[in-house]
Amino acid sequence: MRLRQKIIIFISLAVGLGMGTTYLLLHTFLLNRFVQLDEAELRRSLEQTMTAYNQELDNMRTRLLNFSVRDETYTFMSSPAAPGSAATRPADTAFITRSLDPAVYPGNRFDLIALLDDNGQPRSGGSYDKAAGTVTPLSREQLTLLRLIHNRLPVPKTAGESRTGLVNLDNGLMLVTLAPVLNSSGDKPAPGTAVAGRMLNKDELAKLRDDPESGIQIGSLTPPLLEDSGGSRIWTSPPAGGRMSIHAVMNDLFGRPIVLSLQKPRELYDSGVKALSAFRPYYLTFILLLIASSVLFVNRSILRRISSLVGNIRAIGSSKDLSIRIPPSARDEFSAVEEEFNRMIDSLEQTQDELRRQSMLDPLTRLPNRSLFFDKLNEAIAALKGSGRQLVLVFIDLDHFKTVNDMLGHDFGDAILKETAFRLTRIVGKHDVVSRLGGDEFTILLYDVPDAASMVRQLSRIQETLSMPHRIKGHLLYSTASIGTSTYPRNGEDADDLVKQADLAMFHVKESGRNNIFHYSEELEAGIRRRKVLAQQLLHAAAANEFELHYQPILGAGSLQVTKVEALLRWNNPDHGSISPAEFIPLAESSGSIIGIGTWVLRQVCSDMREFRSRGLELTAAVNISALQLMQPGLLELLLELLDTYGLPASSLELEITESVLVSGDGIFLSLQQLRAHGFRISLDDFGTGFSSLSYLRRFPVDVIKIDRSFVSEMSLDARGDVLVKAIIGLSHNLGLRVVSEGIEQKEQFDRLRTLGSDELQGYYISRPLRADALYSFLEEEQYYSRPK
Repeated sequence: MRLRQKIIIFISLAVGLGMGTTYLLLHTFLLNRFVQLDEAELRRSLEQTMTAYNQELDNMRTRLLNFSVRDETYTFMSSPAAPGSAATRPADTAFITRSLDPAVYPGNRFDLIALLDDNGQPRSGGSYDKAAGTVTPLSREQLTLLRLIHNRLPVPKTAGESRTGLVNLDNGLMLVTLAPVLNSSGDKPAPGTAVAGRMLNKDELAKLRDDPESGIQIGSLTPPLLEDSGGSRIWTSPPAGGRMSIHAVMNDLFGRPIVLSLQKPRELYDSGVKALSAFRPYYLTFILLLIASSVLFVNRSILRRISSLVGNIRAIGSSKDLSIRIPPSARDEFSAVEEEFNRMIDSLEQTQDELRRQSMLDPLTRLPNRSLFFDKLNEAIAALKGSGRQLVLVFIDLDHFKTVNDMLGHDFGDAILKETAFRLTRIVGKHDVVSRLGGDEFTILLYDVPDAASMVRQLSRIQETLSMPHRIKGHLLYSTASIGTSTYPRNGEDADDLVKQADLAMFHVKESGRNNIFHYSEELEAGIRRRKVLAQQLLHAAAANEFELHYQPILGAGSLQVTKVEALLRWNNPDHGSISPAEFIPLAESSGSIIGIGTWVLRQVCSDMREFRSRGLELTAAVNISALQLMQPGLLELLLELLDTYGLPASSLELEITESVLVSGDGIFLSLQQLRAHGFRISLDDFGTGFSSLSYLRRFPVDVIKIDRSFVSEMSLDARGDVLVKAIIGLSHNLGLRVVSEGIEQKEQFDRLRTLGSDELQGYYISRPLRADALYSFLEEEQYYSRPK
């Protein structure tokens, strides 16, 4: 099938479909809109009818109040009645003749007026006969109505308690209002109630309409109407006989539901149907003309141009001369095709360049990769050389990114990497370069940073941007970054050196707790080199006998005797001398060498404890245990083996853990339970400075609490300075735990802690850590130990 035939078929189908769709839409939406407008008008009419109805009730209430709130009416109702409910005195007869004259009824549009005493009995009243123009006595049905009003409705005492409503009588509907009988000043109690009513006949109903074409009906809420309402107080019924109906539920005078129905013709809908019928022939004629003009246009403007373009392409292909170009014939889309064809050969070279460029981009983030990054860095260095301007290289590593990949999957990790790349490109300048070196490492080249303050501001914006949470697949993930920087030319003029230096600064942030920014310095490189050397030397320090144990005595607060010592590790490095535990213990934990070191410490402590016992000193040694040791299998077996080898009871060792161990998981909890079950005491060191809480103290098997030296150092002779320490001691004792106070350096602290109830005391005031051989002399000299007899 040729293209011309396809286009003609397509136009015909498209126009036919459009015509059918338009026709359907007109009938569906336009007529539905007419229906909605009719319903809106019907609702407006209902609202106006309801308003007129309520206005009529208010007018009746106002007229009745004008009659009931009069001194003559009040005097009449206050005077005692003669025997018989309707008996009157001569003076009363004169009042009734004057006030309830037949002219009063039509003047106030009342068909019924009655005055009821407190017992609900009519003192006076009558029913107006419109045909005869006379007042007749109250009918039996009207008397029944008055009794219902008295029995079911509260007697109004003030004008504000007047009530109005509709009642359904045998001969039709009546609008009824009742008001209290009051004197003109309103300062006396109401002696009775005035009741007035008007029959709601066809003429009265017609006055409530706003349109002579509409009809009103008021009746009871029948089961069919109740079912049709669907539980709404206002609803419409389906159209019938060209008229629409709307219903509203109201309450009559006694609170019973009644229904007001309003019917109106469907004027807008009927007129819309007539308009669409008249529109059809014109619409069909327009569609046919549209098809003919579309076919003519396509044939002249498209098919003829396509034939010309095909002929030119065939001519070029036959000549095999790529230097020939198609001459432009017009300024339209086909001329654009001709131009694109003319540039086709040139685009091959551009495609090759694009492929090479794509190979220099990271496939995930579309940022420059490592190769392109180094090209950009070398270009920047060459451009800035000798200019006096500086370039800042920012090296970024996402914190705990491996945890995200391991726990949530690589799709979450990839989403974070792409979002990070997007944020970085948004925060930097238009000349700055953001790259991804690989994994979770990014770099930024900040061009021409004028001063240190500008660099700090830019780095702060980068850090703040990276710390914003990521919302991925319903998860809110928080991420931080470790950032290291180096500056050209201050830190070097070579790309490799600048990257290495920024990487070292970033590594320092990683080791220092992450989520920070650090700039490279020579001191930083020396410190990192020192830590790397020390971490390597720690691996064989125990085998080289470079470790030594010192023991700090712990004094019983009551007996002032030493029954326990804390084993403290010291490292004498042959190259760097004595190294603080605060420096080499974290290195040992991060490198994993703490496992071997901990084993050496336990073995040496048991050896020293056996030596102490052989010389008459039955001491308990408190030994620090790291979280890595507790998580390693075989710790309990090692301890039992050492006790057996050196002939020691389990009570000779007290295992000290830090608060951070408590939040390491259930594995730690089970390990501590097993150790305690075999007689080892567990001590919680540095209490109050870490992550512990009351729930941990209740749950974990801990025997001893060691109050951190920071609390002890802040104690003073003022009792308010002791509140926290006293609270910790009281809490521990209530939980059945012993308390050791460490870091005591003054006599005042020593005495005060004994007074506060600390069970054991430790610190430089008692003794510094001592070698094992010096411990004997100290105990004998200070008389801090009584040998068992």
